[in-house]
Amino acid sequence: MKKVCVIGASGSLGRGVISYLKKDHDVTATYSRNSFSEPGVTVKQVDIKCPESLNNLGSDFDSVVIIAGAMPATMAGYEPQQYIDTNITGVMNVLEFCRKSAIKKVIYIMTFSDVSHKFYNGIPIESDDSRNLTLTGDHAVYAVSKVAACDLIEHYHQEYGLQTIIFRIPTVYCADDNFNYYVDGELRTKAYVQMLRSIVSDGKVEVWGNPEHAKDMPYIKDFSRLIGLGVEHPTAQGVFNAGTGQPITLQELVDTMIEVFAEQQSVEVIARPEKPSQPNFTFNMSKTTEVFGFHPEWSVKEMFEDIRNTLGVEAFKK
Repeated sequence: MKKVCVIGASGSLGRGVISYLKKDHDVTATYSRNSFSEPGVTVKQVDIKCPESLNNLGSDFDSVVIIAGAMPATMAGYEPQQYIDTNITGVMNVLEFCRKSAIKKVIYIMTFSDVSHKFYNGIPIESDDSRNLTLTGDHAVYAVSKVAACDLIEHYHQEYGLQTIIFRIPTVYCADDNFNYYVDGELRTKAYVQMLRSIVSDGKVEVWGNPEHAKDMPYIKDFSRLIGLGVEHPTAQGVFNAGTGQPITLQELVDTMIEVFAEQQSVEVIARPEKPSQPNFTFNMSKTTEVFGFHPEWSVKEMFEDIRNTLGVEAFKK
């Protein structure tokens, strides 16, 4: 049984990861603001922006998983300094903590913002594809900070011999009631939640943009299993895509949500081609599969069935 510290475990990703890891490992989970508990897991408050805060963790971990980070989806308004303080300085503090504590492995969760230039071209994105950041908009400093964190992590690998695994993720879907997020600093309801509410309550759903645009839609239970494979792997090193390699078109998504949530009622599908299209991309998962033996086990239909069974249809009624 390995000792694993998951930094930033109070959100949707973190809770899914610790719920999976605790089955086979001794897990310590941290939070910075929102206190929580998880049976079988040691929970501690840590602010990675403050190096001394990390001293509360102890030092005998086999690996550290860094999920904590400032991100646009959780930021009211726009405070770019938070990205610098948390995603760069905070990660540096964790790396120094690992170096001083002789912790040999760091796993980091990376956004796909570094390869957004590969969207829409129909070519699967490689794990080791070149970066090309979009340097305008509210995601710009966020993307810069995440890339800087990856470079710091690679430095600690080359300079100090840390085993470092970076998992690049698209949106990971979760079976929880975290239905809202921020867009340009304003609180919004997630698109798929709006669609499900419309299906369940109104018997209709709008399909925006091009219905053939497709994207990777990994489920939290597959993602958490991949983190577990990273914890176990003795030599894996570098950047790995953490998607599915099996993109789902918007039309397939809508059809699946209707099948799972409509409860036999007829649903009117309204085409809105004048509206913005969803991103169109997929990950090449060959490197991840070759190194970790990972294959996604959850189809999109099974994912929505699990969400329905976990939350209930009532959770999506207006």
